Parts: sequence; structure tokens; C-alpha cells
Amino acid sequence: MVTPYGTGPAGHEVSYTVLIRPELDGTALPELPGTLVLGEVFALAAEGEARPGAPFWIVAGAGDGEVRYTPGAVGVRVGPEHRDGVLPHWMMWPEAGAWPGPDPVPRLLLPREADAGTAEFRLRGDSVTGTVRLWANPRAGWPRPRRYTATVTGSRTPPDHAPTTAASATAASPTAPSDPVAPSSTADADTAPSNRTAPGAPAGPVDPAAPATGPAATGGPGVPGVSPVPTDDRAELRSLAQSLVLERRYAEARPLLARAAALYAASASRPDAWSGMVVSDLTSLVFMTPYQALCALELGDYEGLLDCLLAAVEVRRVLTAAARGYGPEYQEQLRAGARVLPGFVEAWRSRLAEDSARIDAVDASRPFYAALTRYLFDQGAHEDALVASEAGRARAFADLLGSSGARWPSRAGASAAPRLTRATLRSVLADHGGTVVEYAVHGGLLLIWVARPDGTLHAFGPLSAAGLGALTTRYLALAPGAVDDRSVRELDEVLRGLGALLWDPVPVSLLPSSPDETVTVVAHGDLLRVPFPALRTADGRHLVERHPVALLPALALLPALHARRTSGPRPSPGLLALVDPEPLPDPPGGGTAFGPLSWTRRRFPAVADLYPRAEVRSGGAAAVTALDGHRPPPSVVHFGTHAVVLDDAPLDSFVALAATGGHDGRLRARDVLDLRVPGDVVVLSACRTGAGRVGADGVTGLSRSFLAAGPTTLVLTLCEVEETAGFEVSYGFHRHLAAGGCPPALALCRAQRELAAEGHRPHEWSPFLLYGLG
Repeated sequence: MVTPYGTGPAGHEVSYTVLIRPELDGTALPELPGTLVLGEVFALAAEGEARPGAPFWIVAGAGDGEVRYTPGAVGVRVGPEHRDGVLPHWMMWPEAGAWPGPDPVPRLLLPREADAGTAEFRLRGDSVTGTVRLWANPRAGWPRPRRYTATVTGSRTPPDHAPTTAASATAASPTAPSDPVAPSSTADADTAPSNRTAPGAPAGPVDPAAPATGPAATGGPGVPGVSPVPTDDRAELRSLAQSLVLERRYAEARPLLARAAALYAASASRPDAWSGMVVSDLTSLVFMTPYQALCALELGDYEGLLDCLLAAVEVRRVLTAAARGYGPEYQEQLRAGARVLPGFVEAWRSRLAEDSARIDAVDASRPFYAALTRYLFDQGAHEDALVASEAGRARAFADLLGSSGARWPSRAGASAAPRLTRATLRSVLADHGGTVVEYAVHGGLLLIWVARPDGTLHAFGPLSAAGLGALTTRYLALAPGAVDDRSVRELDEVLRGLGALLWDPVPVSLLPSSPDETVTVVAHGDLLRVPFPALRTADGRHLVERHPVALLPALALLPALHARRTSGPRPSPGLLALVDPEPLPDPPGGGTAFGPLSWTRRRFPAVADLYPRAEVRSGGAAAVTALDGHRPPPSVVHFGTHAVVLDDAPLDSFVALAATGGHDGRLRARDVLDLRVPGDVVVLSACRTGAGRVGADGVTGLSRSFLAAGPTTLVLTLCEVEETAGFEVSYGFHRHLAAGGCPPALALCRAQRELAAEGHRPHEWSPFLLYGLG
């Protein structure tokens, strides 16, 4: 299709290296270097003025796409606008709904209804000048016309250095290093492919001579009006495939994109490849990522989509290494393109109606998000890395909570929660107003971010996470039965080891100075099983002696939880307690029958006396029906009973209540999702109520279901809890909470501090933690 430096009859395209000066509604945007390709139906003359209104191409900068404009045929996106020192990217998409990236993104949309547009170019020898004018009318959805103007000046490119794509234009940049730089992969084995593959390209060795597949490979009946394409011309394949994507012919475009990607990858990996050409080839692969991802998304091949996105991160990693010396602007453009990639997963998730399907989608995306987070973190883009890490955790959970802040959102067809961007991340942290410590564990490496209330963000890592899983497992095995001196000492060593790995790297200067100010810990993966309040720090103290701790699986849950707490009237101080129900349901699998909790029942009136309004139901009255019809609703709901957590079937995990004629006494996690649990605070004082299946969506089990059912705060247990110890922690918590003026995290913290000061061993109080808002 492209005949550089061509002249004469129509049917040829002519390339120019140009400088583009764009304006949007009269506001000047940053200048863009690029390549102008005058279209094949352009009536060219050796000298003179080109015919207005004819097709043309502009390839600008090192962004994620190109611009093609044919009046009345296809729309143009221009954006993002200049922000944070990043040059705008020009992207071509057929219409508003096609772009799966962040929402909202500041860009001008010129839909196909906006047929007002002109392109005028004047050729004088080897020089070109021109003006592109496009605008969208109010009837297309804008409150007023949006006008875009670009002034183009440039000169015709010599044939031996003709940049036919943005990739080659960038590779020929004067900022390119003069010495060859061998591209190398630094991706971890658990986060990236073991061999370098192009996005959407077949794994394994690439045979450049292999024939392309699909009806569009050589023109013919599959692609009307398209000239035959040489199967070994990667630029031609790429150009044709991108045109097919614009026409929504995804099935035809996909094999061409894969073939072109394989050829670019083969060229970039040649042992004798010149460094500039390596960068050019890899940049072309980067540009193809949105097209390949969009094809996989629209064809419903979600496994292929994830493979494409994972390989896209790997290509960026290799390109970053190969393009050292190209300047910070080039590196920032690579990172900016990487920030768009999660939008494809979000577009996939938004098409899924069932909560379980959305959980599975997030789980399947873990390798991609791990690779993206590591890539951005290694580049020093710590805020971007935090956004990427958040994009891959608790997304289905955020959907459940995010129905406009409703206290009881429905899980049926819940709308996908907005994805965090850098701007929304800052807003979430500012609205939260407290110190946040967030973790990510990928393979054997640990990443830590600390967000201060003043808006500053600090990052630490990658740190070694060696032994973290073994220490956590050992704690869960020791805590329920640490009664002799030897086991108590071993438990203390485990807590010290966890503290050294997780808390000692956080500088004290970044943490609150007040011992009563809550730190929100956003844990990742198996860290959700860590007893953070009990960690022993370098000064020998337990963390709970320094700060109250609130645990969450993702920052994205905070807006909905804060909206719940601030919307509507606050529940008046009151307690509803379901204690020692009977008859109890049978345990699953014919296990040992649940024992009565008569000791707790006899002493629980002391807890009820702490509240001005309390209702305690025991025996047959402690049934699921006790949760209904409370006017006014209680502020606190307490379950003093047994629980069973089924890691293999987490939604069948249950809290044991009284079995009645209409209910078997198992309040299952799946049923809790459809309940309206009263109370802002719920205490689940039973064994392992904070346990469950740990995945990318957090802990799937009782904790997730109860937090989705209305409350903003849960008090949970990580392991088995002895009845008397559980009552002591619960009593202390209620005593501080009912006194007023003491937030839940501080109430639990003070209860645990008091027990530790009185000589109670950590195994008695450490299983309790606070989940949700502090």
C-alpha cells in the first residue's frame, strides 16, 4: 500500500516527515512529530494542491495508535489531552463504545455522524503544508460544537529512510543511542512468559516464512477492494489488519495481526539486529497491542485476551531495556500505554452478570496484573504500579459494594465498579483521610506502598518475601493450641518473623504519631490470613500497642463503605445479639456435633448492659428470622456461636443458628449476600469467620458476604478460638465501643492491649481482627 516518495498518478501513497500543531476548541496542544501518508485515492500531481476531502493518514509520535479520517465514514479520537507532561496520543476507534480504556478519559470524539471535516494539503517540491479541520455537532451528543484543527508542515522522506510507521519514525529519532543495546527480558517466571512472544503471536520459535492464515492474508474474496498483500511484509500486514479492525472485521484481522507480530518479534530477536531497528520492531509490537486485545475481546476469546495483555507487558519490558538513552519522554510514553491495558479486562468484566464469573475473571487475570505491577514498579512509576495492583484485586467485591453507595446493593447484575486511575486513587486516599499501608506479593517478592494523609506516596521494594507463606501457615497451626511454654515461644518467634518481613521495612516517620490513630492495611493474597495486630516489631512490641489496624483487600472498597457510613441517619446505639442458638445444625460431613456455648450465654448479659438498648436472643430465638424487622435497627449485631468455613466451597460456609421448621440453621455465605444484615458493625465471634478461599478478589467466604450485606465493619477471627478467650475479647470490644466516641478499630485495639497488658498470651487475643472501615 505504501510507496514512499511516490509521485504522479492516483493510487500511490506519499510519506512525509511532519510536525503537527494541534488545537482543540482553540486551545493549543503540544506539538507532535509524525508521519503523513497521503492516501491512495488522493489526486496527486508533481506540484500543486491536493484535492480537499480525500482520505489521508497521520501517524503521530509514539502513542498507541494512528489517525485515519475519511469524511462521513469513520470517527477520530484525539487524546488523552496534555496532562502531567505527557504528549497526547492519537487513537482511531470507530465510535464511542469501542474504546475499552479508562473512564472517563479526556479526549475529543468525532463520531461518524460528524461528517463536517476538511483536509487541505499543498505540495511544493519536497515540502508539504496542510490543515485538518474536524468538528462534532451538538446533535452527536455534545452540548456545543467541538472543533479540532491541526496545522501540518513537513518534508518528503527520502526513500532509503522512509518511516512508513510511527515505530520507525521513533526509532530514527536523534535521541536514539549510537551503541547497540541488546534487548533482554527481566520478567519473573511467575509473571511473564518463559520465552519472549509478541502480543497475540504464537508461542515458541517464529518461522518468518510460514504462511499467514485467514481469508485476508492475500486479499481475495475475504477482503473486497484490498490489493494482494505479500505475506512477508509485516508493515503491510499490520496496516491491512488495522483497517479491518476499524471495520469491525475482527476475525479477519486477528490472524493478520498475529502474523505481523510474529514477523516483528522475529526481526527484533535477530542476534545481529541493529539497536535502532530492534526498537523500531518492538515499538511496532507495542502499537499493535490495542488492536489485538480488541479483536480477542470482541471475539469472546478471553484466554487469548489475557495472553495478549501478558505478552504486551513483556514487550514493553524488553523495549524499555532496548531503548535506554531515548529520554524520559519516550519511557513515559511506554508507561502511559501500559496504563491503558487494564481497560480491556474491565471491559470483559463489565459484560459478565454473575458475581462468581467476575471473581473467576479477576483470578484468571492475576498473572497479567502481577507482570504489569512489577513492570511499572521497576520503572520507578510507583503510583502507576499501585493503580495496576489495585486493578487486579477485589474487583468483583467492589462491584457488589459499589451500587451508588447503597447499603444493600443487589448482587444480580451489579454494575462494574469504576476502575481506579491515578486521579481517582488520589481522590480515594484523600477522602479516606488516614494512613494506608498496601502490600503486593508476587512470587518471592514483596512490594509496599505507604500513603500518608497529606497525599504523599512512598514505595519500598522489591523486598524478599522468602518464608512469608510458611510463617503464616505456622501461625494458623500454632495459635489455636499454643498453651505450653514451648509452643508459646514458637508462636512469638513466628510473630517476630512476620513483623520483620512486613512491618519493619515501613519507616516509623511515615506512620501516625498518635497510638490511637488507625492504620488501614490493604493486604494481598495470603497476607489476608496474617494477624497484623499481633506482629512483633523491631522494638519488641506488638503492632496493636502502636496502632489500631483495619484490614481490607483493596482500596477500591473504601468509597462505597464511606458512602454507607455517611448516607442516611446513623443507627442509634443498640445491640442485637444471637448467642448460643439451639438446636444447632448438624456439622458437614458427619463430623463432631457442635457443643453448647452455655458459658457465653450466662455471661453475655454483662455485654448487653453496656448498651442503652439491647436485645439478646438465645436458644430457639437465635434463628435467622431474628435479623428481620428491627425498627430502629441496632448499630451492632453480635453472633456468639459456631461457624464452619469450607475452603473448597466458600459460599457454603455458614454461621450456625437455631434450626427451625423453615430453616436448617445454616446461615450460608451465599444466602448472606441476599440478606439485609442490620447494624453498622457486625461481630462474628466464632471459629475461623475470617477464613475462606483466598484469591484475587480477597477472601471468598463469610467475611466477603457479610461486608456486602450492609455493614461497614466486621470483627472476625482467623482461626479456632477458645470460648472464654473469645468472650474476653468481645467484652472488651463492646465496652469501649458502647462508651461512645471510640471508633471500632480503636475499640478492638484497646481490648487487645488490655489483655496483653494483663498477661494474656497472644494466642488468646491475636485471632481477632477488624475488617472494613476502622
